[in-house]
Amino acid sequence: MASVVGMEDREDSVIDGQRMSLLDMVEEKNRVNNKKTLLHRFVFVAKLNQNSTEQTEVGEYYDSLFKNLHNNNQNAEGVTGLMLVYPRLCVHVIESSTEMFQEILKDFCSNIEEGTGHIENAKVLVLSHDIPVRLYQQWNFRILDIRAPSGDDYETSESTYKVATDLVIQLLKLGSYLAKQPKLNLKNAMDSLHEKVPELLPQQDIIAYLVETEDSCISKPSDYLNKYYRIPFDVCLESEKSWPMPTRLFPYN
Repeated sequence: MASVVGMEDREDSVIDGQRMSLLDMVEEKNRVNNKKTLLHRFVFVAKLNQNSTEQTEVGEYYDSLFKNLHNNNQNAEGVTGLMLVYPRLCVHVIESSTEMFQEILKDFCSNIEEGTGHIENAKVLVLSHDIPVRLYQQWNFRILDIRAPSGDDYETSESTYKVATDLVIQLLKLGSYLAKQPKLNLKNAMDSLHEKVPELLPQQDIIAYLVETEDSCISKPSDYLNKYYRIPFDVCLESEKSWPMPTRLFPYN
């Protein structure tokens, strides 16, 4: 009987040694897809600082920032995405890892608080976790020298959530369109976005509306950053305020 039990234990140990955990499966999937860590997609809209006179300065700043962040953190995923720069506004799609997002959010907050950066105000529309594939193979920015139509502020009967969702869908369709373009024709396709796919470009009045609105469905960069660095607090249960304290006979009571 002892020999049979010992044989069963050895068989179980062999099976356990060959069995893959969920973490092993996720890491194996990442290796197959050439992913170092989980990928996330981050979409935000922003108002440019009044002191920024050249639109190219905004794109060049973030191009330099992403390169420096990647050089300082070789194990993190590189940044890909697209930044559309309007005369006074911008919309930005970024795909990268959690470590890179934290550094980018820190840069947002410091620039906005100090008032020395290229962005004066920003709102986060969505942060999609563990995206299966990248829509963009590299990071680019394009200047859309389009003047917004003069008139009253943007007004809508739809909720802010619906307006933000439609804009995100619009950007995803734009990314899907660019992903289908041949690599040799990608630059020409991006230079002619306003001519070829004007319906996929967000309207400036909608961007301005989302930047200025104060709605709980969209957040400031500082709100997201606080979720990572907020100090945990102790929770006092109602049962702990009574005396004598109730006796738990079983752990599930």
